[in-house]
Amino acid sequence: MGSEDTIYVAVGGVEESELTLLWVLHNLKPRKVCILHVHQPSKMISSMYGVYGNLAEIIFDQQQIRGLEEVGKDMMNRILDEYLLFCSQAGVSAIRLHIQMDDVAKGIVELIRRHNIKKLVMGAAADEHFSEGMWLMSEKAQYVNENAPFSCQIWFICRDHLVHTRFETAQSSNAPSPSGSSYLTSSTEAAGIFGSTVSEEREESECEIELYDVLHSGEEGSSNDQLFDRLEQALKEAESSNQKAFEESDRRVKAEMNATRAMRQAKMLERLYNECKRENETALAKQNESLENIKRLREEELSVSREQNSILESRVANSESRMKQLEDELSSAVEQLQVSLKERDELQIELENSHKVIEELLRKQAEETSSTHMDQFNLDQLSVSEIHDATLDQLEICQKEKDELLVELENTRRINEELLRKQSEDTSNSHLQQPFIEFSLSEIEEATEDFDELYKIAEGARGSVYYKCALRHTEVVIKVLGRNSFQDSNEFLQEVDDLIKLRHPNLVNLIGACPEKRALVYEYVPNGSLEDHLNSRNDMPPLSWQSRMHIATQLCSTLMFLHSGKLVHGNLKPGNILLDDNFGCKLSDFGSCRAFSLVENSSNMTESSNPNPYLDPDFRNSRRVSHSLDLYPFGIIVLQLLSGRSTQGIAESAQSELLNGGNLSSFLDSSAGNWPHQVAQLTHLAIRCCDINRSRRPDLASDVLKVLETMKPSIASIAYAPESNEDSEPPSYFLCPILQAVMSDPHVAADGYTYEATALQDWLADHDTSPMTNLRLPNLNLIPNFPLRSAIQQWQENR
Repeated sequence: MGSEDTIYVAVGGVEESELTLLWVLHNLKPRKVCILHVHQPSKMISSMYGVYGNLAEIIFDQQQIRGLEEVGKDMMNRILDEYLLFCSQAGVSAIRLHIQMDDVAKGIVELIRRHNIKKLVMGAAADEHFSEGMWLMSEKAQYVNENAPFSCQIWFICRDHLVHTRFETAQSSNAPSPSGSSYLTSSTEAAGIFGSTVSEEREESECEIELYDVLHSGEEGSSNDQLFDRLEQALKEAESSNQKAFEESDRRVKAEMNATRAMRQAKMLERLYNECKRENETALAKQNESLENIKRLREEELSVSREQNSILESRVANSESRMKQLEDELSSAVEQLQVSLKERDELQIELENSHKVIEELLRKQAEETSSTHMDQFNLDQLSVSEIHDATLDQLEICQKEKDELLVELENTRRINEELLRKQSEDTSNSHLQQPFIEFSLSEIEEATEDFDELYKIAEGARGSVYYKCALRHTEVVIKVLGRNSFQDSNEFLQEVDDLIKLRHPNLVNLIGACPEKRALVYEYVPNGSLEDHLNSRNDMPPLSWQSRMHIATQLCSTLMFLHSGKLVHGNLKPGNILLDDNFGCKLSDFGSCRAFSLVENSSNMTESSNPNPYLDPDFRNSRRVSHSLDLYPFGIIVLQLLSGRSTQGIAESAQSELLNGGNLSSFLDSSAGNWPHQVAQLTHLAIRCCDINRSRRPDLASDVLKVLETMKPSIASIAYAPESNEDSEPPSYFLCPILQAVMSDPHVAADGYTYEATALQDWLADHDTSPMTNLRLPNLNLIPNFPLRSAIQQWQENR
């Protein structure tokens, strides 16, 4: 049964049929094509059967007849395969359908009826050229047009031009064709063997005519041998002709297949060439753009470097000029001082000589016993007194000149020190003025190898992830904010700006950021967190009580610094307290100081969830943000430092120990060493920090820090005893909080902290607040810390 999507194309002669098939592919654009062909038997065999009937079976050998039929079928199959290949190359699915009949037109009509064909395309006049207004020139086309079922739509083509279309109709059309001629029947409908004449076929072979003459000549003397010889010769000629036609057709098919294959390969190579060319051009354009960007960046960096170099050279030149001027002034002042000292020495010698003269005169006068000379002696004594007074007046004048020269020399020294301080300002105070770096995403991806799991060291709240890597030859920690972060890009940039302004020796230093990835780059603190040491992770040794109190003191001053700037940490816990090589405190994760973030975090908590033991219960209930929010976790952490215990019930345990006679020996961590007597007062303050009522909590500056400061002299007076993992590093309390270097002249300021004298003097020249707490100093007096200086000197001698 024919499909309505399939178009059937009747083919015969190669040239005309190729044009018909090409017209179908270009104009009808079918999805499926069926090549329809009516195969006619060999004309000579057909004529023989038509003329001589069964005599042909006697005259011809059956094998010879089958050979001729096989040759014809083989040629038909080759021609149909050629059409199928043509359709395949055009991208159309194709099949073939053929029937063997003497009459092509009748064969076409028969196939239409058998397979219920709905659409058919066939030639109109294979032996004519197309002309406007031409009709169906061939009798074959006329026959199909008149006798095909009316359910079939037929297109008649001549030389790739549409001649006529017979549309599908429900009833027959009786209109005669313009030519008025009827279709001729095949030669099998001719008269009988001996009484009929030969049919009027247009193509009669000479072999058929000669054979007919021989059989009807009536000559009695001719023999069957002669007849078979002539028939055999005719068969050989026919076989030779068929062989030549087959070879010619085979050569033509192979040539056309090779040409088609070559065309396809040429088009494919051309397409590949164009694609490669486009890819190369795109890659080259990207490479040129990248090189241009790199060149521009390097030129900008070079320009900035040259500008900075020029500024530094100018400063160095000015500094050298000023140094030379100061050296000249100092040399002049030294010369004047030497002259004054020489004059003072001379006056001193003169005064000593005067004293000797006076003593000699008094001795001589004492030897005289006569009272008569008493008046004269008084006159001489008066003269000596006057001489002594004049000498003293002259000595006072010299001393005054000396003091003036010393004041001038001191002023010159101070000017010289100020100049030297400004020259070394960039390096000595680098932690206060460290530049901020904006890292690119590609730079961070390269340092972490595309955020490989090998570089991940921890996971934080709200999906944040921490990576440890090296950026620009510096070990850093990269904090990548998670998708659950409450910040958008503007809030992230605002927080970065706030963190840049927060510079304190006990805050983790923010090196830079990557806004594109929403990542923060911090300095790497190598000694782990306080939580690691309290839990003895990785076989860490217990902290001494001196180190614990030093951590508590630095944590207290850091919170005072944040609170003085109207900031709240809000996430204080041992995991956010990092320790450097000297067990100095470095507070991290202070970017969560915004109140809205705290409220969002606490609002997500439920009664069934595991509560944060360091979160203020008052804040959990009231959602009020104040500085007291940090006091509760501070008290818990101090109690953990004292006892080494977990957070569960720690405040109640300490309170119970204090109420039972105040003996804290069972509460304190014995592995920390012998605790000082002030530990009881500190425990009491820590318990007050954990009070549910925040109004009863102590003040950090006036209460807690005061007690911690009373324990500091005990820390500073202990000679340094290196531990197993600190053979070459000094204790953190040997370091100046400003310079982060070992102090050589430690002095105690009014805030209770010890600094390098020159560094603190430089600070006080521009500030009246504490470098550690940011609070106003009650006075600017400096007191030498002699015990700490002795400990530092002893440590330096033992190195």
